[in-house]
Amino acid sequence: MDQRSVVVSNPVSAQYLYMETISSAVAATEPGNVLCVANFRTNTGYAWDFIESLYASIADDLARFGVRTWVAYPRIDEPPSSLSGSCAEPLELKFDLSSPTGILKVVAALRSRGIRTIYLTDRATWHPAYAILRLAGVRTIVVHDHTSGDRTPPTGLKRVLKQWTRRFKPALADAILAVSEYVRRRMIEVDLAPAERVHVMLNSVEVPTTVDRDRLRRLFGVPPDRPIVLCACRAAEYKGVQYLLEAFDRLVPRLPVRPLLIYFGDGPYMSELRRLRETLEHRDDVIFAGYRPDVPDLIGGADLCVVPSVWGEAFGLAALEPAANGVAVVASRVGGIPEVVVDGETGRLVPPASPDALCEAMEQLLTDEETRRAMGARGRERAKVAFSRRGQVENLTTFFRGLMGLGA
Repeated sequence: MDQRSVVVSNPVSAQYLYMETISSAVAATEPGNVLCVANFRTNTGYAWDFIESLYASIADDLARFGVRTWVAYPRIDEPPSSLSGSCAEPLELKFDLSSPTGILKVVAALRSRGIRTIYLTDRATWHPAYAILRLAGVRTIVVHDHTSGDRTPPTGLKRVLKQWTRRFKPALADAILAVSEYVRRRMIEVDLAPAERVHVMLNSVEVPTTVDRDRLRRLFGVPPDRPIVLCACRAAEYKGVQYLLEAFDRLVPRLPVRPLLIYFGDGPYMSELRRLRETLEHRDDVIFAGYRPDVPDLIGGADLCVVPSVWGEAFGLAALEPAANGVAVVASRVGGIPEVVVDGETGRLVPPASPDALCEAMEQLLTDEETRRAMGARGRERAKVAFSRRGQVENLTTFFRGLMGLGA
């Protein structure tokens, strides 16, 4: 294939996935092996379970072509559960490129295993040590960016210096995968990554075959006629739960039946959220349920889910999981969330840090059951087509086969 990229159209999200292939000269050589790099110890949980499952899928796919795939962890306390049963091989290796000693250890590991492709998650797209790794035999470096947060484009001398460094291609990643169009634009505008190297690889969700609408109510003893508003996210200031608490306190007296807010999460901002809850007039209608890994199995029992983030979410998985369970979503119009929630169709988008807007949107949907249920149904269908886990895995494995010059 002599084209630079292949475009796959998504009929629902109207976005495009660009999958780059290497030149025919590189494709004709032996593909070598692959090293995926995890940034945390084994079984850290949270989003890393999902990311490691992608490593496992890549390993299984490439094994058909005789390619071995290792997953490097800075520490292995116990076998990684996310790789269990896959062809991925765990390796204790601190992928440290900040010191000569660290670089030498990485180089030794690459050379001894015949690594030709490195798959990095949330790492720099340009690093001078990448040029050294290429001298050790690495042909292709892929960086997958899942990071959130708005950033300011460089100006003046800083911009000139950044542009100049990007001209040194051996230190630049060959392909940069962005989990949303928002992240893709940010990589180009802020990181000054060459646009032709940055490709959208949408995140995904497992869409359950059936949804348990009663488990959440049984767990917390909630009667069937009482509306449940659910929020699940890390307890951090930028997640905006403080604004949801304020909005919910205003919402309670405006509904004919007292709603219940259940918040699943924990983190550094938890003590401040507890303090804030004590100031609410309707604090008895708010439950802090802590972090639970089974939240995706409970979401289907909510009447409405809220994602009140105040910073640029890279994608918005917290908004996609409710959609996959057929639950309408009220979310902030920030970052990649508008690519997940279609305002007026699968939920409502509101300005960030606005308790008034949150309250109004929640009231509208909780008092209009027909619209709320229709939004949930449309969100579920959209999740099946545009954000299926199988679709992402197929896109990712096809991408890597293209990079390595392997057949279908």
